[in-house]
Amino acid sequence: MGLAAVLAGMALMGQTVETVQTVERTDSLFTLLSKGGIVMIPLALCSVLAVTITMERFISLGHKNMVPSGLEDELIGVLDGTKSGKVGKAKEVCKNHPGPLADMFLTGLDHWEHETVEVEKAMADTASLRVRKLRRSIRSLRLIGSVSPLLGLLGTVVGMIRAFQTVALSSQSINKAELLAEGIYQAMVTTAAGLTIAIPTLIVYFYFNNRIDKIAENYEEIGNRFIFRFFRTRLKLEA
Repeated sequence: MGLAAVLAGMALMGQTVETVQTVERTDSLFTLLSKGGIVMIPLALCSVLAVTITMERFISLGHKNMVPSGLEDELIGVLDGTKSGKVGKAKEVCKNHPGPLADMFLTGLDHWEHETVEVEKAMADTASLRVRKLRRSIRSLRLIGSVSPLLGLLGTVVGMIRAFQTVALSSQSINKAELLAEGIYQAMVTTAAGLTIAIPTLIVYFYFNNRIDKIAENYEEIGNRFIFRFFRTRLKLEA
């Protein structure tokens, strides 16, 4: 009974020591990333670019910038005659709120004396052009999300080739399996890094794409209100 307890205790101590040694052999995150090779440099650049573009787009595509507060009400007030000025004053209001929505209103004001159908088409074309520009501004996120896994895969292939080459040229016959395993796990670092960059980047890309869709719908609704109020009802003012 006592001998069994001693043997069990020795076995447990052996497992504990082995676990501690394993933990001590585990590489830190920085060390592990540094073993990814030269491919980690473009992956790091992709990561920095993705974060920078994401932060900039969060601000640029915010509701405050896309639909300036008070622009529509101020414009209606000027055109309805509740404030001094007419079409020229309305254009000044739009210029004081630069952005896609103001550009759409300016197009309508530039066609103030035209037929309703012409005004509607001109405003729709302007809004469509601005929305396409917004979509182009997030394409780089999709590019990063697509290229990062490929860079990671390239790094893994290069690392595995190097690992097999090291094993093949090694004069040791006993530790070849350990050398190969170490080389493979180091090579897989780039694949993990590429996927870690790509997954959140693509999620952010589709989030922004969905936000732009909502912006386009909002512009369509605002434009229809503007046309109905000042063109379909023919409430024209002298320019």
